[in-house]
Amino acid sequence: MADQTITCPKCKTKIPLTDTLTGEIREQLKGEIEKDIAEKEKQIAIREKAIAEGQKNIDEQVSKKLDAEKAKIMATAKEEASKSSELEMQNLKKADKEKETQLEELRKQAIASMDKTRELETKDKNRELEFAQKMDEASKKIAEQAKLEADDASKKKLLERDTTIAQMQKALEEAQRKAEQGSMQIQGDAQETDLKLALQNAFATDTIEDVPTGIRGADLIQTVFSSMAQKQGVILWESKNTKVWNAEWVKKLKDDQTNIKADVVIIATQVLPEGIDTFGFRDGVWITAYKYALPLVAALRYQLSEMSRIKQSFVGKDAKMELLYNYLGGAEFKNRIETIVLAFVSLKTGLDAEKRAMEKIWNKREKEIDRVVKNTTGFYGDLEGIMGAAALPSIKALELPSGDDDEVDGK
Repeated sequence: MADQTITCPKCKTKIPLTDTLTGEIREQLKGEIEKDIAEKEKQIAIREKAIAEGQKNIDEQVSKKLDAEKAKIMATAKEEASKSSELEMQNLKKADKEKETQLEELRKQAIASMDKTRELETKDKNRELEFAQKMDEASKKIAEQAKLEADDASKKKLLERDTTIAQMQKALEEAQRKAEQGSMQIQGDAQETDLKLALQNAFATDTIEDVPTGIRGADLIQTVFSSMAQKQGVILWESKNTKVWNAEWVKKLKDDQTNIKADVVIIATQVLPEGIDTFGFRDGVWITAYKYALPLVAALRYQLSEMSRIKQSFVGKDAKMELLYNYLGGAEFKNRIETIVLAFVSLKTGLDAEKRAMEKIWNKREKEIDRVVKNTTGFYGDLEGIMGAAALPSIKALELPSGDDDEVDGK
């Protein structure tokens, strides 16, 4: 191998390249190349960091490519360490340019992929919005059509209803006019019938009869009999169910008393005259609120029985008859009757209170029993759900009736 020389650029002296000098130059060039490579690697690492921060979603792929390129560059640098620094620099620049080109291509691909994804999402949203708008328009059209049909049907129904209401109102007015004509009479007849039934139920030994035709004021005649079927007196009744008291009723009933020869006359009315709150004796006639009629007649009936007994003992004794007449017309008799009637009223009030109290107690106990039955049934159902139906004994009261039982009951 011929000796190699280099020429000094200043003195033009040729210097032979010995192995030692060549090795030093080679080592120097290698150190510079490695320094340049290290600098490039540092720059590459900085650039990779910036790219990784800007494009996190492609970091792994870029990192792999950079590592591959880095390994490739390191291998190439080691293999070409003996070559000139200019060639190495060109290779490094070329590799760096290729790397930048690849990174740019990856960046463009990533951007294109994101743009495509956003475009697809936008299309999906637009498609959903368009579908919702079409559904909304269709719903509005259906609603408008239904409303039009409903309006037509409603107009027809309203017209039919108005016609029906007008006809019914006309018929109602006619019926009301007829009813008003007989209303007072019907109400009076109803109360009279109720009074007659109440008297028959309360006093089984007496006879309760309607007043014969021709007597205008009175309604019922109660003939009082003893348990031995002995007649003890006659009570004449007049039942009134009006809103206003009429003093003429007393006069008419007094006239009827004379015709029928009744011992006692009573007006049972819903409206009492001024000065009487429950019952009272006025102008020879007993006037009572309808609800106090039975207690009053019970007291009067007792007095008739006593008076009948006294009459039997006073037969032929005018003085005693006069005494009896004075007694019946005196304050003592009136006070005694009032005391008896008030006692009956008190007893009835107490009985009603006892009924209400017992009903309250019964209702309370019934609810408690229902609560116990309900809780027991629920407890049994819980156990059946936990243990299974086969593990518990059958309770007939908690089971539905079978078809056979229904058929037997039906027979």
